[in-house]
Amino acid sequence: SISTLKKALFGEPLIYTLRSSKYNKIGEAKGQIIGGNLSILQSMLGSKTALDTTDKIFFIEEIGEYKYHIDRLLQSLKRAGYFDNCKAVIVGNMTKLRRNTTSWGKPIEQLILDVFEECDFPVLFDFPAGHEKDNRVLIFGRNVELSINSYESTVVFKE
Repeated sequence: SISTLKKALFGEPLIYTLRSSKYNKIGEAKGQIIGGNLSILQSMLGSKTALDTTDKIFFIEEIGEYKYHIDRLLQSLKRAGYFDNCKAVIVGNMTKLRRNTTSWGKPIEQLILDVFEECDFPVLFDFPAGHEKDNRVLIFGRNVELSINSYESTVVFKE
């Protein structure tokens, strides 16, 4: 959003407080935030531009994909070790998802959560960033503190 962009540009604190999703995995984490669009991240696997997610808070979002494709993208990242040593995952907008001819029988949030079932880190769903009108600024490379409980979730950007 324009207001969060102004805050980021003029050095004002970025603190986001959100109602918790029923899909969240509760917990706390501190680390550098990195990430982006799932399709782009998957295309970088095995290249010089592949991300190192060790001790990082990893943000993901996607637009215009089928649920099965999002599952495949996440499974590729998982097999490549992206979730082995990260501190947390923040799930942004999953926008304009295409409809499968055969229903998956579960919402996209549950499909994503299933990928992280064996992982021991917090997962924040419904963060307003990606491809929607409410599109909050994320400063990749900046340290953040993430706190998720059953009532609310906070993301605080540090200097």
